[in-house]
Amino acid sequence: MSCVPARRSARGASRTTPRRRPSGFGPPWAEPIVLTFLPVSHMESFPVLDAAALKAALAGVSRAAAAGAELALLDVSEEGEFGFGHLLRAVNVPYSRLELLIEPLVPRKACPIVLMDQGNGIAMRAAGRLAALGYRDIRVFPGGKAAWAAAGGEIFAGVYVPSKAFGEWVEHAFDTPHIDVDELAGLVQARADLIVLDPRTEAEHAAGHVPTAVNCPGGELVYRFEDLVPRPETLVVVACGGRTRGIVGAQTLINAGVPNRVVHLADGNHGWRLSGRELERGLTRRAKVTPAGAEAARARARALAARFGVRTVSEALLDAWRDDPARTTFVLDVRTPAEYARGHHPLARNAPGGQLVQATDQWLGTLGARVVLVDSDGVRAIATAQWLLHMGWDVHVLETAAAGDADPDAAMAAGEEGIGVLGPDEAARVQRELRGAIHAAPEVDPHAAQAALRAGALAVSLDRSVEYLAAHPAGAVWANRARLDRLDAALAQGRALVLFSEDGRVAQLAALDLLERGGDPRVAVVRGGLDAWRAAGLPVAAADEEALPSADRIDFLQWAPGRRQGNKDAMQAYLNWEKNLLRQVAAEGFHYGLA
Repeated sequence: MSCVPARRSARGASRTTPRRRPSGFGPPWAEPIVLTFLPVSHMESFPVLDAAALKAALAGVSRAAAAGAELALLDVSEEGEFGFGHLLRAVNVPYSRLELLIEPLVPRKACPIVLMDQGNGIAMRAAGRLAALGYRDIRVFPGGKAAWAAAGGEIFAGVYVPSKAFGEWVEHAFDTPHIDVDELAGLVQARADLIVLDPRTEAEHAAGHVPTAVNCPGGELVYRFEDLVPRPETLVVVACGGRTRGIVGAQTLINAGVPNRVVHLADGNHGWRLSGRELERGLTRRAKVTPAGAEAARARARALAARFGVRTVSEALLDAWRDDPARTTFVLDVRTPAEYARGHHPLARNAPGGQLVQATDQWLGTLGARVVLVDSDGVRAIATAQWLLHMGWDVHVLETAAAGDADPDAAMAAGEEGIGVLGPDEAARVQRELRGAIHAAPEVDPHAAQAALRAGALAVSLDRSVEYLAAHPAGAVWANRARLDRLDAALAQGRALVLFSEDGRVAQLAALDLLERGGDPRVAVVRGGLDAWRAAGLPVAAADEEALPSADRIDFLQWAPGRRQGNKDAMQAYLNWEKNLLRQVAAEGFHYGLA
């Protein structure tokens, strides 16, 4: 990989530095915590790539058919910035949570990493943070999307783009049939022999779905089909929020050889609402799996595996792969979160099959890596693996079943008990795994924090802006780690800072940066965050959207806003975006399909 030669600092290695107690707070503050970090003044200067070198690196990443080079292309912009434009295969790892997100996405410390940002220098700072964690092969693409576009590359708006574009490819490649909303509405009104299946998550389904739809997340469709649809004459309509999961879900069933006519609802919920119709809310439970249904599902899965060449891997070979220092292996349990929680393979993280295909970049941060899928009997793993193969992943199904409860519906019922109706945007958000913690500043309990605030300290919330607006300690300001210069005025005045976040970990990352800004700032993190503050009976406030300028909310996806709340212009713009993605992907020179 060609790049500008590195300029290395002799003092660039990670070190352990004890922090002394911040002055001026008195006994309520916790004892100083030993911290491992890389001070700004001692950061390395990392190799820099130009667009031609980055294109060459991406071209060299292996597709599923062959083992070879790996690359983690990470965009450290905040989610809102990323949504307005990024590279096709870039994985968003916001700097505000970088150290907590990186390990599940890039577990191998020797994996080549390329970092990019909005052209604002955050990528170089992120490189230092990753070096402090032990990552050894880091390069920076400093020009961001502007430099990529100037070199003739495509810029993609939105999120989950590789998966969204893949859904469009599936419809084009397999000629997936559809039904329009007017025809479906007429059939529903006529009480025709049909079933509408919603392949999204339980939370998304509960937030709003096409009337009569039954929830069955995409990874469960083949597994539960026989019990959901006992009559071969029944029309099966798969309807999601927009297009992707409806198309992929319908084609999954068609590929599995079910005897029914299967179609996807053209444009999903958005198309339904654009026609002037309303959605239903609440969770409609799906049918339980019977022994006969499970056997039918296994037979269909075996046929799928044979048709698309889905390979299996033994426990012994998986162990060898996990010990391979030159290649990354992801192990993912594609069952429901409730089943996973009741027991799982010790190496596996949870990635429900439908969501994994819908948002692959939220789990797989290393291009060219191996992927091993796990479930209870191979059905859901095979149904998911067929699509990952077409997306270019080197994917296998583990021969051994996952540990856990043998009754998936016991786990399902337990999981559904806690499902409430969330707002549609929050229901659709993929919750990413945060792992590890960094301790940069002392922690204090809520009462000590309140005493410091009364003495003139400033409360700062580092939670997501949407969470800040919903609830924050009364009087707190909002900040994001990528823009801590907004706190410079308070620091210049000598004010102490009391940092809040959900469990303290994101606040500690911001504290690390604040402590490196110089001037011996007085910083502490509230143990237990807002929940502990509220539990202590301390005042909480909310704020209107106007309280934070939209330009400041870099962590909030403002692209196509309001589409899930019924904004027709936003819904139509979103659907047009989905339908145009395949053209953009082709222009970028990337191709789906089996090699």
